[in-house]
Amino acid sequence: MNLIQKAFFGSRASKAVGRIDFNSLIQNTPVVFYNFDKHDFIEKGYTHNAEVYKIVRKIIDKLQVADPYVYIEKNNNYTKYKKHRYSNLPTEHIKKSLYVAKSLDYADENSDLVKLLEKPNDTQTFGELRELMDIFYFVQGECFVVRETEINSDIPTAIKVVPANHVQHIYDHRENKIVGWVVNWGKGLTQRFEVEDVLHLKMANPFYDVNGEHLRGMSPLLAGLKYLQLDDVSIEAWVKSMQNEGAKGIVSPNHADPKLWLDKKQVEKTNKNIQEKIHGFENRNKIAVSGMPLQYTQIGMSPDALNIIEGMRESQINLCDLWGVPSVLFDPNPTYQNQKEASKRFLGEVILPYLDRQEDKLNRWLVEPFRKRDGKNYVIDYDTSRYDELKPTLDDMNALAEILTKNEMRIIQGYDTLETEAADLLFINSGQVPINDFEV
Repeated sequence: MNLIQKAFFGSRASKAVGRIDFNSLIQNTPVVFYNFDKHDFIEKGYTHNAEVYKIVRKIIDKLQVADPYVYIEKNNNYTKYKKHRYSNLPTEHIKKSLYVAKSLDYADENSDLVKLLEKPNDTQTFGELRELMDIFYFVQGECFVVRETEINSDIPTAIKVVPANHVQHIYDHRENKIVGWVVNWGKGLTQRFEVEDVLHLKMANPFYDVNGEHLRGMSPLLAGLKYLQLDDVSIEAWVKSMQNEGAKGIVSPNHADPKLWLDKKQVEKTNKNIQEKIHGFENRNKIAVSGMPLQYTQIGMSPDALNIIEGMRESQINLCDLWGVPSVLFDPNPTYQNQKEASKRFLGEVILPYLDRQEDKLNRWLVEPFRKRDGKNYVIDYDTSRYDELKPTLDDMNALAEILTKNEMRIIQGYDTLETEAADLLFINSGQVPINDFEV
């Protein structure tokens, strides 16, 4: 940390509240240090709210299905492939598989880029790095990955995720752009990164201000703050309701004759027997026998308790909508058709668009230095063939067999191509003739 950083950050508390602006000059450039901890949705949402955690985990787990691979572009078919790569239609996904096979070759497994994806740093795999990166993106609205390089080099030797909720930007008013990033690690410890050393993937933010807030990501929870609060309040009220709830029901005589009603001593004895022989874990699934004509009446839940349950249900649905995740995916007893349609929507509206954005960002920021150094058109591509929603039906495969070669059909099904020339030829049904040539 240099003297200028110490002057601005050395005396600051580890966690500020609200926004603190510092205007000064660094190399004759006016800058604004912006404290972005005012909306710490990681702490207040993901780690403290079960519904937010479940929704985000559903997204993260689905994203992890697609593995990244490093390829080298062979020809200009790559531009055609990009048009089809992230459609949720099985037929479009088939075109993607074919263009990948024809326009891309696997990169050498000993190349620096491939090894970097295998081991991005000393403590994480790339899957673990992606998981943390995606959590920050979908909760905080943005994520940051920083790279380590050798002196006078832009080739990454390691990449790491930094906490988005602790990142502040250095904003140049004259250029209307961010000129640096500062991570507040707490206890007065900060670290600055140059713009070119940081991958910043963010959700769109329409809040323009003089401090460059529009250049930061907007968390979905900012729009759904009331639903988050409703869910928190509902759960808290439900817990208190359970703690303060009275009797579950009443045991009473089931006969109208007052002579058969219990007297005071019998009531006390019945209560004692219920506590000993019915209540408690040790009496679970036991059959209790009564020699008295008694009945049990369950006491219904109060209107307040029912309102709490309704509030929890409403907040859960609305929280799902913030990320575009169909709430049907959390239904314990959905119909098969509803689950199928919800999964397809989830993949097409949430998962594939994000993979597209992340892939583009990685190819521009992470891959570009390797391309320039090696003179090879490296490409990072996510393999989406493992998603069941994108697999063609048997009817689709039968129809494709009429217009594709044997090798193309093998590519679609995940098999290696055949070396024989005949496997690359298109076969037609020779028994068909034009209707004009048909004679009875």
